[in-house]
Amino acid sequence: MLKRRLTVILGLVLVVAGVIVKNKLSAMRESPTRNAAGVGARAVDVAVVHNGTVAITVPITGRVRTERRMLVNAEVAGTLLPTPKPFRDGVSFRRGELLAHIDDAEVRSQVLAQKSAFLRTLVQLVPDLKYDLPEVTTRWEDFLGRVSLEAPLPDLPTPLAPKERNYLAARGILDQYYTVKAQEERLARYRITAPFDGQVTGANADPGTIVTPGTRLGELVGTGDFELEAGVPAAEARLLQVGDSVELRGTDGSGQWTGRIGRISEAIDPGTQTYRVFVDVAGKGLADGLYLDGAIHAGTVNEALALPRHAVHEEGRVYLVQDSALTWADVEVVHAGRERAVVRGLQEGQQVLTERLSAAHPGMRVAPRNGGR
Repeated sequence: MLKRRLTVILGLVLVVAGVIVKNKLSAMRESPTRNAAGVGARAVDVAVVHNGTVAITVPITGRVRTERRMLVNAEVAGTLLPTPKPFRDGVSFRRGELLAHIDDAEVRSQVLAQKSAFLRTLVQLVPDLKYDLPEVTTRWEDFLGRVSLEAPLPDLPTPLAPKERNYLAARGILDQYYTVKAQEERLARYRITAPFDGQVTGANADPGTIVTPGTRLGELVGTGDFELEAGVPAAEARLLQVGDSVELRGTDGSGQWTGRIGRISEAIDPGTQTYRVFVDVAGKGLADGLYLDGAIHAGTVNEALALPRHAVHEEGRVYLVQDSALTWADVEVVHAGRERAVVRGLQEGQQVLTERLSAAHPGMRVAPRNGGR
């Protein structure tokens, strides 16, 4: 009898337990439909539309070069002499300072001898002019007074009337004058001075070295004003104008400079399909050969939105998230750069898919991360 009662009680317990388990399973199956429509959908990144004024920027990378540089070459033969400031790598020179001096003692003596002979001829000419051409005597006396053995010859009195010119040519005045001027020009080539402020690089000259015409002594690189050259794709180059502002920084993020577009090449590089853009920039920390990243400010667009470039698909369409599913939307692409695109035509508050999804398609179930905030 007791055994029968235990059997009945055990059966009742099993029935009650089965009912409880069944109810639990039913609740688990029904909860996605009742409480969380997003459960089971793929979580994605979205951008909430907030239309406004968007600045169009064109990213660039390029190398800085000085706007002024000059190869320092010998134009005459001779021996290099010591200079007040050594011509060495890293040494800076101001405009007009002596870079290199080639021994010119022999040539200088020749010039002085020729100039002395010319001066003697002038002294003999003036008395004859008083009788032959008295109307020009005064200005030739003035010219004679300005001739110095230690200074370059002054310019000839001008204009020369035909009669005066022939008179001077017959007495060898013009021939001697231009011979001396040519020798003075040659003498000046023995002293090389800096045409601008700069710094020496690639120096290859020591005092005592014998040089010949064409011998490379080094290079003078200008300091202060620099130029950055960068390639810009044809589609973006059309947005640029001379004078546009450019924000620059080091490729490692260090340093900041502001420049402006100085010129834009009209020829496209057939290999890269880019135009060359040259940015004028100056400031501390810049050096010839330094690479910089930058962004060119190419204007603004009103009532627009900036999106990652990959979020805008062919034919100007984007994916919107509506009712937990993807759907196509047409937009007006105002600007498409390498990294981002600027579009119009979206409504405030709409959610745009910004994540790369290889299998994305209209109707795909998705759920914005963080509720699309």
